[in-house]
Amino acid sequence: MADFTPHEAAAHETLSLPVMLPQKLIGRDVTLARVYSQLKENKPVLIYGAAGIGKTALAGTLGSAYSELPGGVLWLNAGDESLSDLIVRIGRAYDNHDVTSSDNPLAMVNSVATLISHNKPLIVLDGAFSVQTATDFLTRCASGVPVLLVHDDELDGPWTGLRLGKLEPDQSAALFKLVAEITDNSQDQAINQLTNTLSFMPFALTVAAGAVRASRQPVSEFTAALPQSATASVTPQLLALTASFRALNNALQGLLLVLGATHTGSASAEMIGLIGNAPQESIIQALNLLVHRQLVERIYRYGEPYYRLHPITHTFAQSWLRGSQRLEALQDKVRESVLEYARQYSSDDSSAYNHLAAEMDLIVATARQAAENGDRDTVNQLTAALIQAGDFINTRGYVYELLTMRRLAASSTSAFPAYSTPPSLIPLTEESDAGDEALEAVEEDEALDDFEDDLDDDLLADFDETDDELDDEDEEEDEEESADEDLIPLDTAETAESSASETSEIARLRATLVQARQASDRRRQAELLVSIAQVQEQSGMENEAIATYGEALTQYESLNDTPGALSTLQALAKLTAQTDNSQAAVLHATRGVSLAEEYGNEVSKMQMLIILGDARQQLGESEPAVRAYNDALELARKAEDSRSEAILLFKIGFAQLDDGDPIAAVGTWEEALKLFRAQDRRDYEGRTLGGLGTAYGELERWSEAINFHTSALHIAREVKDKDEEALQLISLGYAAVQAKQLADAVLRYRQALHLAYQNNAKDNVVSTTVDLARLLVESPKHLDIAELLVNAAFAYDPTDRDLRRLKERIEDEREALGDDALQKPVAGTAQEYAANAYTLLE
Repeated sequence: MADFTPHEAAAHETLSLPVMLPQKLIGRDVTLARVYSQLKENKPVLIYGAAGIGKTALAGTLGSAYSELPGGVLWLNAGDESLSDLIVRIGRAYDNHDVTSSDNPLAMVNSVATLISHNKPLIVLDGAFSVQTATDFLTRCASGVPVLLVHDDELDGPWTGLRLGKLEPDQSAALFKLVAEITDNSQDQAINQLTNTLSFMPFALTVAAGAVRASRQPVSEFTAALPQSATASVTPQLLALTASFRALNNALQGLLLVLGATHTGSASAEMIGLIGNAPQESIIQALNLLVHRQLVERIYRYGEPYYRLHPITHTFAQSWLRGSQRLEALQDKVRESVLEYARQYSSDDSSAYNHLAAEMDLIVATARQAAENGDRDTVNQLTAALIQAGDFINTRGYVYELLTMRRLAASSTSAFPAYSTPPSLIPLTEESDAGDEALEAVEEDEALDDFEDDLDDDLLADFDETDDELDDEDEEEDEEESADEDLIPLDTAETAESSASETSEIARLRATLVQARQASDRRRQAELLVSIAQVQEQSGMENEAIATYGEALTQYESLNDTPGALSTLQALAKLTAQTDNSQAAVLHATRGVSLAEEYGNEVSKMQMLIILGDARQQLGESEPAVRAYNDALELARKAEDSRSEAILLFKIGFAQLDDGDPIAAVGTWEEALKLFRAQDRRDYEGRTLGGLGTAYGELERWSEAINFHTSALHIAREVKDKDEEALQLISLGYAAVQAKQLADAVLRYRQALHLAYQNNAKDNVVSTTVDLARLLVESPKHLDIAELLVNAAFAYDPTDRDLRRLKERIEDEREALGDDALQKPVAGTAQEYAANAYTLLE
């Protein structure tokens, strides 16, 4: 497990959500209830409406409630991300190295589906994502969990769409008064006039209220400050922003524009300080004033404040900079500062990793913009800085982003899909070049006539490039680093393609695969991919093998090769089940069953049904597991395959027991037992006897349970199956406790504890110690022995609650008994105490 929490991780408290929540959600109770009624049934919902209408505020309010649930909230701010981008971000959110280290994220879609299915978060997808990406994400990764989509436009897809409209007049007034902190009714008439002027749009109302609150001016004065000569096509948002912006002093105006010049509209205080040539402390103080005015949003990354603009505000700031002809110059400064920042934290010092991770969105967006401008040198230098940052790329999961930056450096033509210059999310006017026309309309009101002069404020001073250039030595180092303008070697970051991690056989097969691809021989490609996957599987590279089998399956399907697709599906289903990717195993096995049935291959169908049953059991879905096993059992009997029949009866028994039917399990296992004995399969005979013991225990027939577990124990020792032996000893201990045979229970738990110590099985040492110590503390004379065992278990897990409670109870019991209580002598260690009991088995 990582010793850090990625900033993209699921939020388990309100403060961890990557959005600023409203003080109170006003006027949305009906919509909130409708959305929640869908989400609680795990049905996806799309909230849509104009930018600034309050969609994210509604989603944040729901997120605040869901953050208290075990799954938390996985919030994905999305631009034009592809499914690959979302997969990588979710891999980082759950610190899954297999996903984040893959250079082909689509091959990890099953792993991500399993992560989501296991953690069960509320997923919020908020932004300008495409219908295709959202549909693919829902159907391939996020089925069975609540998903809330937030978008400006109504989109058609597998979700319920709910439109968010303007607030009612009274609701608008209530929102304004809440944000402006107006508690009396003396200004109600002026407030009603302003809310009507701003068309009851929540964003415009909030910005206006923030300005009134900060300046403590009468509402009527703010209304009078709105551009009066603006055309009807100028939006309420632009009116409110203009009036609020113009009320700022030069330094705050400059600071807002600095943040607006970034490609993401967001940055840390440290980064903003670099761009604006100002101390970080001063930057934070000034930004807090802008937050108070509702012009900037503040969230937290790695314990530090992180600031961003609403997309409307970001568009507004860039329009002003473009109109004053300073956007390009300021974005040059942003590029230089981002590069300086990346170099500053480009070291093998893990303490620098949080700084880099916090700004990776901006770093990659800057690289993308540089590539679009044909500036390969900047992309190469940013890539080099990240590669030189120790193990940052691997440990923090940015392999995919780095590979993409390398491709950008190579081509300098294609844009990085996950990070784009923010589009104009609201139509500032109805014309195509609305931003410029709106700017002219506001200038007619003489708003910010001295805007260009304001940019000369101290915050934006020293724009001359000569003042910002690196010294000669640094430039020489940069030239050495970027002398080769071809692709920069990825070194250790490119784990997925590293030849050091591949066997010579895989390398040979990959070389042959390249030839097959050059020859466009898809059948040969499929065969080679299967061979590579088989070697990877044998080498313990399970996740790589799953990805490779997935590629092979795609090739076989494109060839309409049913036998090839079926055999590959079987390998995929089996491997995903073995690696606990149960949801993926269900998908592959279900598909394999259908394909085998169409092809008339009953052997493959039976094998797929067995895998399907196993995966269902892993997911705790015992009833459908029984159905799958029974379908396979019918095929095994039809084929007179008694060995498969016995195994299936064995599996069905456990599924029936888990489904709460121990009587049916007993009958099934008795059938299996006859077959295993006839086949002389002693290992399975012993396991079946153990199952019968468990079933009789469920029926509270403890004498019979003990007999079956004892027989199972003898066979486990005979076949030298230590895991099964330990299981039967623990089962015997539990059964003896229920049968009030406490001396036998202590003996069995001691013997089981010895095996746990031998295998250095931390969890088994702790759990068995707890079971044993709970028995011993019931006898006052065994308190010293109980304490010995508990103290020894603390070495394996000093934080275990059960051990701590036992420790406290021992101390309480000893205090109650006094110093004269007789104790059994403690000889040797806890390990020796357990080993002495185990010798009785030998």
